[in-house]
Amino acid sequence: MEKIEKALESFKEGYNCSQSVFSAYSDIFNVDRDTALLIASGLGGGIGRTGNVCGAVMGAVLILGLKYGFFKEDEIDIGKERVYSKVKEFLKRFEEENKSIICKELIGVDIGTEEGLKKAKEEKIFGNICPKFVESACKILEEMIK
Repeated sequence: MEKIEKALESFKEGYNCSQSVFSAYSDIFNVDRDTALLIASGLGGGIGRTGNVCGAVMGAVLILGLKYGFFKEDEIDIGKERVYSKVKEFLKRFEEENKSIICKELIGVDIGTEEGLKKAKEEKIFGNICPKFVESACKILEEMIK
């Protein structure tokens, strides 16, 4: 629960969904918070505020890469299978719980457009809806990285 609360607190401070999720868990893998915030900074708003894949999902995928990924040449084939299967499992679980992994579908507005972003800000969609997805991503992640 501590990591979930940490992610939600980061989100309340103004960090995007991806930064909030990734930075809450990055220390487990020896990535300091500042570096984690930098790495995940472009993934919020559905990747660069385009409304595509949810930032909370992207932050979790980065953590799955740290936990199950690979970097050694002799691990490429088995490493790809391992990390891709974990990412697929995460995506399936997130989508089952939230009906989508796509930001604009989750929040009901396309923030990739000027009008959509304006509406999201006016209706406080980010503060009212997005924490649910940050929490959901963290709960699934908690189970997957134990």
